Amino acid sequence: MNIRSIAALLILFAIAVPGFAHHSYIHIDRTTVIAFEATVLDFQWRNPHVYLRIGVQDNGESVEWEIETGSTPILRHSGWWKDSLKLGDVINIRVHPEHDTDRRYALLESLTTTTGVVLRQGIKQSQSSDTTADLSGIWKSRLEPNVPFEVVSAFFAEFITHPLTDAGQTSIDTYDHDRDNPTAVCSGYGLIAGLTSPHYLNEIEILDNRVIIRDEWFDAERTIYTDGREHPVDGDRTRLGHSIGHWESDTLVVDTQLFAEHVSPYGIGLASGTQKHIVERYTLNDDGRSLRVEVLLEDPEHLAANFSGTLNWDYTPGFGFYRYDCDPAVATRFTAP
Repeated sequence: MNIRSIAALLILFAIAVPGFAHHSYIHIDRTTVIAFEATVLDFQWRNPHVYLRIGVQDNGESVEWEIETGSTPILRHSGWWKDSLKLGDVINIRVHPEHDTDRRYALLESLTTTTGVVLRQGIKQSQSSDTTADLSGIWKSRLEPNVPFEVVSAFFAEFITHPLTDAGQTSIDTYDHDRDNPTAVCSGYGLIAGLTSPHYLNEIEILDNRVIIRDEWFDAERTIYTDGREHPVDGDRTRLGHSIGHWESDTLVVDTQLFAEHVSPYGIGLASGTQKHIVERYTLNDDGRSLRVEVLLEDPEHLAANFSGTLNWDYTPGFGFYRYDCDPAVATRFTAP
């Protein structure tokens, strides 16, 4: 296992404003910011990324730029809405341009509307002063201090240095972002990516014989059956697998198997196989405002040893929970030219 290979790949694909390793900004010059006044020509409120088309005066000539932003849930959590910009609005905008290309394409850093409102896309710290008595409600994976932004969690920082099998390393070495990226076909990522991303919310609903966990990212929804059933023999294999659970006092223990093969479930080009098995333990912390998620991941085909880690989710009852509704017509636009 070459640790530097997986870590370098993460940085290559993940250094960005919110996107959590699913998006390639290889072609964007993140060290350069250009600013100009522009007129909004088009504003497409669609996923996986919202786009602006703007007109800019250049030596007396009007030229058009295409500006990429984050997804609609990320923008909503950052204070945007689909009517934040209107055609004809004059804005001041700061962007990161592409490297060495004649194409006028850039990644948004920030913009200021005609009314002086500054719009960005960012991750908000979100722990509420409200408390809850159980796991029900809306939760957000915590953005942890002293962890590099491209990694976003200590859990993931440990994961990217985890030893791989030869097959796991080969999957990284042969991964082609533009050809294989799940976002480009709106297929979504795996369970671990949804648990760890601080950009999207999770919702837990506790019912009599099952627990539902929903994730804003690609509208993922899991049913955890708590009625005593076993995993089905030769059941259908899916991206999120089949989950059964039980309660140990107030801790929800979830066992998930029957995963389909996936080319990049973690968003870093590392594949996973049909032998993957995940156990999660959800426990409400004593403060009533956060919960602990303990995760054990087995995938003997790609991981040289089992991986375990712990996440903290913060209770966020004041945050809206939004649909993703990935649009295939938009999905391929973010890949490098």
